[in-house]
Amino acid sequence: MRIALYPNADRDPGFGVTRRLISSITGYGATAVIEAGILPDFHEEGLVRGPYTDCQLMICLGGDGTFLSAAHHDSSRELPKIGVNLGSVGFLMEIEVDRLDQALERLLQADYQVEDRSLLESSCFDTGGHKVLTDEALNDVVIARGSRAKSIILGLEIDGVRVQNIPGDGVIVSTPTGSTAYSLSAGGPIVHPASDVILITPICPHTMQNRTYVISADSQITLRLISNQDGATLTVDGRGGLEISTGSRVKVQSAKRKVKYIRLWGESFYQTLPAKIQQRGLSR
Repeated sequence: MRIALYPNADRDPGFGVTRRLISSITGYGATAVIEAGILPDFHEEGLVRGPYTDCQLMICLGGDGTFLSAAHHDSSRELPKIGVNLGSVGFLMEIEVDRLDQALERLLQADYQVEDRSLLESSCFDTGGHKVLTDEALNDVVIARGSRAKSIILGLEIDGVRVQNIPGDGVIVSTPTGSTAYSLSAGGPIVHPASDVILITPICPHTMQNRTYVISADSQITLRLISNQDGATLTVDGRGGLEISTGSRVKVQSAKRKVKYIRLWGESFYQTLPAKIQQRGLSR
């Protein structure tokens, strides 16, 4: 078996966990692979440099941001993925370091389940109607105000029907997977990752009503920037940071592609959730 590794140098200083994992993989007679363009200065006995496309699964080492980065990496997009938690919370990370050896044994024996996690496809159009960006999100698509404390107004449409104007700091459109990320911090609900829905959560809305819309995953969402005094920024899974201007539109819908997410332990989402939430508060 060829196992792709996706390490994070910031989360694994000195690559102690990565080196240990490579040693364990080769000890079982399997092959540890890191693509040539990733961490080119990292070397370890037994490590093979080669394409991720030849691998059977990927292990991400870091935090949730590392997993998100791997999910968007071109050559590993279709690989089933699992994460080793080296971050502060790791909602997306299935493996804690103290269970790494046990986890590797189960992976090599193909003793795991694979879940499909939904993605959002977002497209941004400028004031002339020209498409300037298309991207996918495993967690969320966010339109937020600029660096100055000036609110923006976003017009929300769902399936071509005008719903409301939302004044405030912006709007988060998230997947069920992303419901425990930024959307949760903005007051959104926690949704099981297998739910077939999309969440629309206002950020600090300047209104007496602050509620998340939970809509069908078949819906199409349009957010139009109606008013801004200091610009607004579009980010997709925290990446990019595209400046948009008044009159720009962002369309969001479910993507056709899914992320293959490996589950090992058979634990319910609701079993691990309280510990993750509590850890978020204690680890910062």
